Amino acid sequence: MDIGLNLPPELETSINATVSAAVNKAVEDTKRANSYPPYMNQRQAAKYLGTSPATVIRWEKADIGFPTITIEGSKHYSKAALDEWMTKQQARQD
Repeated sequence: MDIGLNLPPELETSINATVSAAVNKAVEDTKRANSYPPYMNQRQAAKYLGTSPATVIRWEKADIGFPTITIEGSKHYSKAALDEWMTKQQARQD
C-alpha cells in the first residue's frame, strides 16, 4: 500500500536503519532464547543471564528470591523461572 508520503532522504535512511536494527535485535533475542535448554546448569544459567557463575552464586546466597532447583544436591535453573525473575527485577527498577 502506497500512501504517497515523501520523506527527506536522511529521515528515510534513519527510519530504515532503526527498523532494521529492531528486526535484527528481535531475531538475535529469539535465537538466544531458543539456544538454551529449559533447565540449565550454573554455567549455562550465568551465560544465559549475561553474568558470571560467581554472580549467580552470590544471587543464590542473597535473600532476593533467585530461582534455584536442587535435586539430590545438584543445582538446576529453569529458563522460564529465570526469565520471570529477571522481569520482576526490572519492574522493581522502573
